[in-house]
Amino acid sequence: MTRQTELIDATEAVIVPNYGRHILGVARASGSRLWDADGKEYLDLFPGFGAGGVTGHCHPKIVEAVTAQARTLISHGNFFTSAPQVDLARRITDNAFGGKVFFCHSGAEANEAAFKLARLAAGDGRYKIISFDGCFHGRTMAGLSLTPTIQEGFEPIVPGTVTGVPYNDIEAITAAVDDETAGVFIEPIQTEGGILVPSAEFMQHLRTLCDDRGVLLICDEVWTGPARTGKWFAYQHYGIVPDVLTLAKAVGGSLPVGTCVAAPRWADVLGPGTHGCTVGGNPLCAAAGAAAMKLIADEGLVDRAEMLGRQVLAVLADADVPCVQEIRGKGLLVGLQLDEAREAKDVMLQCMDRGLIICIAKRNVVRLAPALTIDEEDLARGLDIFIDVLRTSG
Repeated sequence: MTRQTELIDATEAVIVPNYGRHILGVARASGSRLWDADGKEYLDLFPGFGAGGVTGHCHPKIVEAVTAQARTLISHGNFFTSAPQVDLARRITDNAFGGKVFFCHSGAEANEAAFKLARLAAGDGRYKIISFDGCFHGRTMAGLSLTPTIQEGFEPIVPGTVTGVPYNDIEAITAAVDDETAGVFIEPIQTEGGILVPSAEFMQHLRTLCDDRGVLLICDEVWTGPARTGKWFAYQHYGIVPDVLTLAKAVGGSLPVGTCVAAPRWADVLGPGTHGCTVGGNPLCAAAGAAAMKLIADEGLVDRAEMLGRQVLAVLADADVPCVQEIRGKGLLVGLQLDEAREAKDVMLQCMDRGLIICIAKRNVVRLAPALTIDEEDLARGLDIFIDVLRTSG
């Protein structure tokens, strides 16, 4: 029995099986590479399932920030404050739309906070929260109540959620918003839904509609921000500003950070006693997040994501792989729709056999989300392997 097999078996014995069978026991990682417990090396084009998506694994600047903070102050409880959480909040709001930040640990928690904020802000008996077909807003009760694909077995869902509105459909969302609507949740690019990019016309109409009806617009950017799509935040592609912005994954520099960012008009809606998170924004995680945000600015990673994304899309299009029906994305967030005969999971596992990590969305979409710091030679090598698997497998 190998060390990796032992690790996976031990995991199955003591960890709840909510993720299904674990397929890789990871021992260490650096940059865009990781090694399993048996020492096999992998090129990672999906680091940390998005959490390592800006900086890659164990970036020296993140390690330095976390190490220094761990020697100074790790946690203090949320009746107190500290410089790292103020630093991270400022770096977020300065690059977004001002306002204020609520800290938690995950995207699901950030969306839960946004859900509550929208209902509190609306008042006047308005309580409905709208989401779109193909969305994913997390696995809390509010989050899954907005996400129809993960509701089975957890009914009854939270009352007042209006789900399944067709994405990128102006007539459908106009009809869905009524006098009882408090908020609309939207991903500026649907990531779990298959890397679906709406039109600027749709997003601008949605902003105007929410303004006209007095409804809060919540942009779920757990996947797309910061910097991933070639803008600090994906909503900036469309010339709009949301009322609330939720972030997680990469904003923590690989540590657990979630944020609900409220625009100035709504910044004080979640007053004392309305919401909380015991160690949300703790100094250790906030220091990692602030270091990640600083790294994005110092190394021009927003522009690098846009530049490398154009290269990736061009390489994939030029490859002209027969099983690829459509290539979608912005920046370094790319999805390939495969034909119905191809299972995305099979492609992912065959890539892993060849030392390449990618991911999937739905049954026949494969996803790439490399670190914004990835070496260009590594990126080219990873694309070569990926394209060869698409051509020769199945």
